[in-house]
Amino acid sequence: MTRSKSTPHHFSLFARLRSPVLMLGIAISTIAAAQSAQDVPPQIPANPDLGPAFSTRNAAYVPILLDEIPGWEDESLGDMYSNFSTNCKAMKRRSAWAPLCAKLARLPREDAAMRQFMHDEFYAYQMLTPTRSATGKLTGYFEPMISGSLTQQGAYRYPIYGIPSDMYMIDSRTVAGQQTRWLKADQGQLSGAETGEAGAREYRIDLAGGAPNPRDKRYRVRIDGSTIRPYYTRQQIDASGINAPVLAWVADPYKLYSMQIQGSGKIQLKDGGLIRLAYAEQNGHPFMPNATRGDTDAMLLAIKARGLDEPLEIDIPGGTRGMKKPGGNSAVDAEVARIVAALQGGGTASAGNTPVAHAKPRPQGKSKLSRPVTHIASSGQSGGQGKVDSSSVEAMIQLLLTAPVANENYSAADDASAVADALSAPKPATSKSSAATGSDKSAPRIDMSQYEGVAGAKAAGQAVGSGVAVPSTGIPDPSYVFFRRIGDGPEGPIGALGVPLSAGRSMAVDPRATPLGAPVFISGTQPGSSAPMRRLMFAQDTGGAIRGSVRGDFFWGFGDKAGKMALATNQPVQMWLLLPKSVAGSAAASGIKTRGAPMGLRDCAVPDDELCVEE
Repeated sequence: MTRSKSTPHHFSLFARLRSPVLMLGIAISTIAAAQSAQDVPPQIPANPDLGPAFSTRNAAYVPILLDEIPGWEDESLGDMYSNFSTNCKAMKRRSAWAPLCAKLARLPREDAAMRQFMHDEFYAYQMLTPTRSATGKLTGYFEPMISGSLTQQGAYRYPIYGIPSDMYMIDSRTVAGQQTRWLKADQGQLSGAETGEAGAREYRIDLAGGAPNPRDKRYRVRIDGSTIRPYYTRQQIDASGINAPVLAWVADPYKLYSMQIQGSGKIQLKDGGLIRLAYAEQNGHPFMPNATRGDTDAMLLAIKARGLDEPLEIDIPGGTRGMKKPGGNSAVDAEVARIVAALQGGGTASAGNTPVAHAKPRPQGKSKLSRPVTHIASSGQSGGQGKVDSSSVEAMIQLLLTAPVANENYSAADDASAVADALSAPKPATSKSSAATGSDKSAPRIDMSQYEGVAGAKAAGQAVGSGVAVPSTGIPDPSYVFFRRIGDGPEGPIGALGVPLSAGRSMAVDPRATPLGAPVFISGTQPGSSAPMRRLMFAQDTGGAIRGSVRGDFFWGFGDKAGKMALATNQPVQMWLLLPKSVAGSAAASGIKTRGAPMGLRDCAVPDDELCVEE
């Protein structure tokens, strides 16, 4: 639908209005956004079309008129009706959003009506970092497709796991400051219990190396006899297997790793058929803790590139962020050298001129699946603490970019070393019995029976990860993503909000700074170009590497074409958060309350028991 260029009277009026009262309101709002935790709650601005300013630990929110957002008047809001309706499938369960979604359902699908709706119901805020910078970073992601099998055969020997039956969640408040705690296990949850309570037992709490999830403030843990420990790391999972359903087997562990970072993907089955997987859970360990923030950017690019069929055949504009063809890897070399030089100097990995380290070209054609020549051991550091081993950082990037493509016709029987590896692999961890856990219930397993015979597929089986020897991948990242199987269709994968993602309209965010479900207007440039990219998005997903304010991960869609756009997306961005007026008012009015912590700035812009639990 072609958007009408007509603008409601009040928009043109406010666009022209620059009265002292308005300017005073903006000044008060801006000052209020910069208040510290010790200051009084922010004042309500004089202009009724400006919301109250507020701050959190992660961001500051400065009110602005909707029509003052650069590019706002050029956006075709009528075309956003279906995206808004999809978003409402999740948000209508929230009291502040329910009347908005009901009103939206009655609106005509035209630009003028949507524009009036947004003006009546939403306040706009420019998002700032804690240091009051308006500029952040936009990256991209996509839904890849990799080949696989529903049975372990030949080269298909790397499992895609569902949620483990021995992984539990526990609220950080339940164990805060506790050395021991009476707990009760039920349906994948560990909850506090009274001393001697039926079905409960006393556990020692040892969560060293673990951290609660930033969104739900829960640890992902396992029960080790009478001790609660963080759930297994990637290295432990690779070495021993876990008690979890295997949804499919793949030949290329690096493509699987890329799919874990993207959060979803499709598996083209060897014997025909297609299955679609969506994010289900994560093992509770942070993404790439052995790298600094700057190094994470480069590694993330390399990991995402691995999800493409021919990652080194891409020519992406953008200087050192680009990837060139084999034989001309100067951009990749420069990026690796930049990181190594920064690490060796003990500084940050900021752009600069550094000596070039020459990368090995990726082997041409297919070869037998082999381990990378460099095995990278995890240093055991968590949360990015300590000095990074620069050789490991360089090797990690080279591993992802230059490791050979798996030959899907490969048979382990043809490779004596692979057979020896399989036979000598450590025995897998076994799940704890109900007697050991103090409960006769365990975390729910995924029911695969409904997929039998679908698209020519056979059920992959339940918990076949236990007892299966899997060759080591050498990937040092301790984080690990578990999947669930969903139906395939034209809609996008399911994001963290619980609704299908829309290519070009959905974005992954840090839910503490950018509330899930909120509309967000972004202003940046087209990937590989200086042309502006200004559009309204919806915060519908999250990601382990997406942390901080003014930070977004743009969803480009499915397949290699979308993947190339995702890799090319790495540029500065400004963001404006749109909040329902009632939500904005309560966000500012609630001020500095926390959930039991000393008085100070909140962690979440909009606290929510499901989407962002407050500390």
